[in-house]
Order: sequence, then C-alpha cells, then structure tokens
Amino acid sequence: MKEILLQLKQHGYKLTKPREKVLGVLSSNHQAISAQDIHQKIKTVDKVSVYRVLNLLEELGLVNIENMNNEKLYCLVKEPHHHVICKKCGYSEEVACNYSFDEFKNFTNVHHQLTLTGLCKKCSK
Repeated sequence: MKEILLQLKQHGYKLTKPREKVLGVLSSNHQAISAQDIHQKIKTVDKVSVYRVLNLLEELGLVNIENMNNEKLYCLVKEPHHHVICKKCGYSEEVACNYSFDEFKNFTNVHHQLTLTGLCKKCSK
C-alpha cells in the first residue's frame, strides 16, 4: 500500500477520502472485485467517485483489470498477474504472468488483459 501512495504522490495526486476508502477495500480484498461491490462496501463514497478513483488507478497502472460477464473486476497490482475465475460461484485465484512487453519496438505503455475461466474444485463435484 505504501508503494501505491508513493506513486499517487509522485504523479501529483493527494490521498483523498474516496481514494483512501477505495484503496482500503482493494487492499483488504483477496479477489478481484467490481466497482459495484466496492461501492456497496463503502456507502459513504458515491458511485461516481468510486469509478473516478478506479479510472485514475487504472491510468496510473496501479490496478489489474479482469473482464467477467461484461463487468470489470479490479485488484491492486502487486506483481503482474491474472485470475482464473469459477464460472459457477465466482471464486478466483491469482495466476502469475511472466510475459514481458520489452520486445515491442513501436509501442510504449503496453497493457493486456487475460480472462481465464473454469470450474473450481467445489463446483466441479
């Protein structure tokens, strides 16, 4: 969390209450979470502010984004990773991403998204 706060400061952003609350939910959550679920956990921050904070974190590369059922799911960037998500119950686990984007000669600031789905052990029984 210290690294994220430092990066916000380095880009000229202050730690506002909405940013603090959204970052608190993201840091305490062990699975990727939707903006709607974040908003429900912190009802003191309006939905528009939640989306603004998430958009800022996305612009700064501080969150990973997964798409599941046409909904963005967010989690803080620790190391590059993806998630495998159970199609039935929504349980997810992190999957390391070792892909490097250094070989692109004509592009900078390259990002990617990968959505892995399947059935967890519990649901496949």
